[in-house]
Amino acid sequence: MCDIMSKKIRYAYCKICKHEVETASRKPLDTTQKIIWIIIIGVTLGFGVIAYLIYLSNRPKTYCPDCITKLEYSKTPFVKPEKKRELMTPKEKVLDKAGLREEPEVEEIVETKPQPRKKKKEGKKSKNFCEYCGEELDEDYATCPFCQATLKS
Repeated sequence: MCDIMSKKIRYAYCKICKHEVETASRKPLDTTQKIIWIIIIGVTLGFGVIAYLIYLSNRPKTYCPDCITKLEYSKTPFVKPEKKRELMTPKEKVLDKAGLREEPEVEEIVETKPQPRKKKKEGKKSKNFCEYCGEELDEDYATCPFCQATLKS
């Protein structure tokens, strides 16, 4: 039970990859470091291997295994990003990638007296919008010319 209490729990976070790292790694040796170790092992007739193994075991694991950058450590866990909705329209996905949010349209309820209906002019066309990308369409299309989505069933 004393071993559990004495063990320090640290959380590692990579700023480049932007995620919490479970298993850190060592920074790989440069080419010049490898050459120097080979020369030392050769000159000492193989006894340099012992020094090399001691060197490897004492190197700290403080680097991200994906991008080889120094990790940031903390005693408290880092905030994990929220899971995004799985079902998003293409327009919502584009806005989410851009970091923008689409404002929901709020309809205001205004109490007015009922007015007599006016006849619609046949020359006026109602505006059509693509329900996937939100672009204004000048005609009724079966597929959207902008995002190639099927509009009519």
